[in-house]
Amino acid sequence: MKSTFGFRQGVACLCFCLLVVVGRVAWTGWSEYNEALEFESKELWHDAAVRHGRAIHMYLPGSPLAAKAGDRLLALAQSAEERGEVREARFCYEELRSGFLSIRSFYQPGADYLRAAEDGLTPLMLEDPRGNWPSRDKSVQERTADIRAVFAEREDPHLFWVLMMGLGYFLWLGAAARAIWKGLPIADEASVDWSSLGRWSAVSALGYLVWLLAIWQA
Repeated sequence: MKSTFGFRQGVACLCFCLLVVVGRVAWTGWSEYNEALEFESKELWHDAAVRHGRAIHMYLPGSPLAAKAGDRLLALAQSAEERGEVREARFCYEELRSGFLSIRSFYQPGADYLRAAEDGLTPLMLEDPRGNWPSRDKSVQERTADIRAVFAEREDPHLFWVLMMGLGYFLWLGAAARAIWKGLPIADEASVDWSSLGRWSAVSALGYLVWLLAIWQA
């Protein structure tokens, strides 16, 4: 019975970690998206684009949020072009592209949005009078090829460190939950189990350090 109860505690801790991660990401993402829509209603286009970009960062597999925010960024970029606000249009396309690139791990979500962003950025970069890259001494075809080559150079995250990031995060939260569960008393007359509290707190701290290291290395 003791081993079964321990197994159940472990499963419960894992479920707790999943709920914390998914709940936080979902709540933050939808909050950013709804705030972006409010800015759109007030015609604060740049602020809306910033929030839509943040919403994409809160990606969850199966959630429609990233696609909704991506659609709105595309619409904002196209509207900015129609108004002649080239710099704002470029900002929207860059937010769209960087947002989806930032959430890639084992696979790349939003490939269609990346293509749309790069298709929108290319002519804006070619026509930008502020810069001289690619060199204006080259033909339009050569300059376009240079831009496309840079777009294709994506530094994908290291798979090992992506796995370690997830492991460290769940170890951090799971061990913290376990420390509270095992170490702190439920009944008023019970005493604190300092041994369990200290042991699982140390494991939680180790998980946190692994998570930080993985973020730095990935």
